[in-house]
Amino acid sequence: MAQLPGLFDSFDNLDSIEASSLIPWLKNPPSEDKLENYLANKILYPQALPLTDADMKIDLAILREALRLNGPSTINKAGPLLGENPFLNITLRKIIIPERFLYYIPDLVSLTWAFIDGLLLERRKEDWFQDIWNVILADDADLVIGTVLLPQFKGEEDTMLLNLQGKDYKIRPNSLTVISCPKDRCQIIYKFSNGQVLGKKENAVEVSGGKLGLIIDGRMG
Repeated sequence: MAQLPGLFDSFDNLDSIEASSLIPWLKNPPSEDKLENYLANKILYPQALPLTDADMKIDLAILREALRLNGPSTINKAGPLLGENPFLNITLRKIIIPERFLYYIPDLVSLTWAFIDGLLLERRKEDWFQDIWNVILADDADLVIGTVLLPQFKGEEDTMLLNLQGKDYKIRPNSLTVISCPKDRCQIIYKFSNGQVLGKKENAVEVSGGKLGLIIDGRMG
C-alpha cells in the first residue's frame, strides 16, 4: 500500500522556520528549546501524526508559518495567475486545501483558519474582490466547501450587520466567526455603520456554501 504523503511533505523550507515564530500562534507555548526539537522531528519525519491535542496545535502553528513562507508573491506578475501556488489562486480568489491534510488535522475549521492566517492575514489586497475567497477541498476533483469573507472595518466602533438564511448576526472588528451554510449557494445581506465589503457599505451578495460554511475574519491588522 502506498504511503500517504505527510502534512509537511508539500513544503521544502521547513528548516527556515524559526521556533520563535511559532510562539504567537500558541496559547500556552512550550519552551523554545522544546519547539526547536519538535520542529526538527517534523523535518525528519513529516508523515508523523500528532499524538496529543497540544501536538496538533504545534502542527497548525508550523503549517501557518510554512504557508506564509510559501505564499505567492504579488510582485511577480509574469504568470497568468499572478503568483499562483498550490494553495492560493489569487486571480480566481481560491484557497485550496488538499483533502489529505484532514488525515493529520481532522478539524476542518481549525485547518482552514491556519490557511487564512498563513496566506491572507498579511496579504495586501490588490482590489475589492479579494474581500471574498472560495475555499476548495482538493483531491481527484475539487470541491467548494465554503467562503471566507474579509470585511473592511473602519475602526473599533464599527459594526457589520449580516443576515444569512433569515438569521441576523452582528460582526464586530477583530472577531473570528463561523456560520453554517450547508447549501451550495447562500445569499448574504450586509450593512456597515462605516466599513465595507466589495467597496459597498450595504449590499446583497451570493456566496458559496458547503460543509465549511461562511468564515468571517474581522481582524483589522
